[in-house]
Amino acid sequence: MRKRGRSGFTLIEMMLIVVIMLLASALAVPSFVRSYRGAKLRTAARTVVMVHRHARSMAVLGQKEVGVLFDIAQQHLEVVSIGTETSANDKSKFLEQSADRAADSAIQAGKDSDEEEPKANPTVVSELTRKLPDGVKIDSFESEKVEQEVDGIYWVTYHPNGMSDPYTVRLVDDNQKAAVVEVDPISGKAKVEYE
Repeated sequence: MRKRGRSGFTLIEMMLIVVIMLLASALAVPSFVRSYRGAKLRTAARTVVMVHRHARSMAVLGQKEVGVLFDIAQQHLEVVSIGTETSANDKSKFLEQSADRAADSAIQAGKDSDEEEPKANPTVVSELTRKLPDGVKIDSFESEKVEQEVDGIYWVTYHPNGMSDPYTVRLVDDNQKAAVVEVDPISGKAKVEYE
């Protein structure tokens, strides 16, 4: 007697597998899209926390004051080291220079190369700059040190003892999802809450 072997799949079995795969992908794709949309906001919140930790470490290890500038117009964060002989006037000058940076770059593009550039403030030096991801912006900035603001650039000071000015930053993405980063001035802990 001959045994008849069966090889391959029937058409019904193949269609059943295709239907199961389509159902699984239909359930997985929306979850993946939501996760991808939230990734930029999480990255921006981590950037703020990383800049906070970096500035605090620089202040403690270097035993000097360090500043962090939150630039709402340019959507970036900048860490600056502050010299020991820096006055409040020097900080104000640096803030004004930072506020004029975009205008200065436009002027620099149009002027001759042999002209002398303005000298930077030697007591306040930029150490690190981080831009927020595209599609995420600083929605609001709150601090008790309101006098340290010029044209949408906010200055936060970190002290050699590990303390800093208290502040809260609210970040918003294109989908109107928000993350709030709140920094405790004494412990230096940064708390992130998503709305």
